[in-house]
Amino acid sequence: MKVSDYTVLSSACELRRIGALRRWERRLQKSDSVFARLVFVSQLRDSSGRYVDSFLMREFPARTCHGIVAEAHRQVFREWLALSTRTRLRDFRTYCYSICCKTEIAEAAWASLCRELVPSGISIDELSLFCETAKHLGQLICPHERRFD
Repeated sequence: MKVSDYTVLSSACELRRIGALRRWERRLQKSDSVFARLVFVSQLRDSSGRYVDSFLMREFPARTCHGIVAEAHRQVFREWLALSTRTRLRDFRTYCYSICCKTEIAEAAWASLCRELVPSGISIDELSLFCETAKHLGQLICPHERRFD
């Protein structure tokens, strides 16, 4: 194999990877709710804490896939936190309606979901803001459960 052949193969591989990343990002952006995207990326984390996405695994090694999804998780988490309080509530309601969740959610289920949504590598301030927001949302969606204090 000549050096020029290797360069062509390498370039083709890179173009395929770039295309795969763009398709993955479009898939992530399809949802009209930031909270839905947050739930989606958080569910790509397995029990060991590694992110695995079968679509990305076709083009990237497991370590690279983990890094891509972990970074996306942090970005979406921060995007949701950056929304105003009113917009966060509206976005969360959009998510609830999209999954046909018009009834109350049990506190235990809400607490479990919130734990799953928190990515690694965030600041204490981000975690505090998220916990405060989750507490307020919990009071709205779990009104008959005990208080979230």
